[in-house]
Amino acid sequence: MPNTELPKLPRRKSGPKPLALADKRGHTVSVRLNSAELAELDAARAPVQMRRGEYLRQAWAGKLPPTIPSINREAWASLARVAGNLNQYQHALNAGEVTDGHPPDLIESLATQVQTLRAALLGIAESEATSEGQS
Repeated sequence: MPNTELPKLPRRKSGPKPLALADKRGHTVSVRLNSAELAELDAARAPVQMRRGEYLRQAWAGKLPPTIPSINREAWASLARVAGNLNQYQHALNAGEVTDGHPPDLIESLATQVQTLRAALLGIAESEATSEGQS
């Protein structure tokens, strides 16, 4: 009787692919902080939501993400709703559901201006915002 069992393949581990040997971080650097310094580090990293080690590594490399004020994040979220409404209105115009509305080029222009304003609130250059598409 022939063997009908499939050969057992090694199980693939879940998670991200392992880094190349040259990219693996194998060195540990310890730093001692007093309570005030630790509180200052935690306060600095809280807005960007990074772990302590990651924050220190990014700070050392000069690659910290910009800190966005909460008022800008709130305005960005509000403008997301405006952009969505403009998109729905434009879709209704294109589908012929609205016949006596605003000119489509005006709606498109408004949508572009809202997108530019949203990008400016996050500190993103206009060229980057248009390459990311509409949010």
